[in-house]
Amino acid sequence: MVSVLAKWQKCGKAGCRCNEGVFHGPYLWLVTYHSSRQEGKLAGKYSWKYLGRSPELAWQKLGSIDARFKQHFNISSLLDKLEDIQRKRETQVTISRTASLLSLPNE
Repeated sequence: MVSVLAKWQKCGKAGCRCNEGVFHGPYLWLVTYHSSRQEGKLAGKYSWKYLGRSPELAWQKLGSIDARFKQHFNISSLLDKLEDIQRKRETQVTISRTASLLSLPNE
């Protein structure tokens, strides 16, 4: 499975707003699960590739890494999902620091 995730995280600096629960982000990542049926050292593991903070630049990088995303989705689907998750984060105090935005099934 291949997914685009949004992550929010702490920086660890004393006195930063993230220590009070307002985390930095979202940071966009491409996460690939390598099936345990595959051979090699990645079998059964996840690999992470940083796409950046800007959804537009992340979309460009994503298209060059895995063209299937542009076949199944468009930039507005990424922006809509991200906006929806950010809206939920503003109203819910305890919400996950990682959210799946787009996913492609195994082929």
